[in-house]
Amino acid sequence: MRKKGLLICFVIIVMLVTGCGSKTTVPPLGLPDTEEITAVEVITIDGFSCSCSDREWIGQFVSVISSAQATDKPAIQDYPASNYYGEFIILNGEEVIECIYYYIKDSGTYIEKTYQGIYEIDMDELKGLIRNMK
Repeated sequence: MRKKGLLICFVIIVMLVTGCGSKTTVPPLGLPDTEEITAVEVITIDGFSCSCSDREWIGQFVSVISSAQATDKPAIQDYPASNYYGEFIILNGEEVIECIYYYIKDSGTYIEKTYQGIYEIDMDELKGLIRNMK
């Protein structure tokens, strides 16, 4: 009986230490197919707004944004936890398909898909993408 009690205590301690084995994982950043996207509206951190419907640029956009690496941070609110952020509003005609936010925090550049996850992205690629809008 004593061994059974020790085993139960050991299991409980292991579960407490490991957090019951559950770790929040952020799913891969899923974007619509390029064929579904008719335009992307960009609102930069400094408030500049522009829309692009060029097919080649949309392909680059999907490629660059898809290259972002998942972090272990969930996106649990409607807007990023940063006062300064920009937006990529993905459109199919007049319909908004998705809105992805980007911001700089703790010397890293992140994109955030609301209620899905936070992803780290290369700042130079992101700047180049915005700079090359047609």
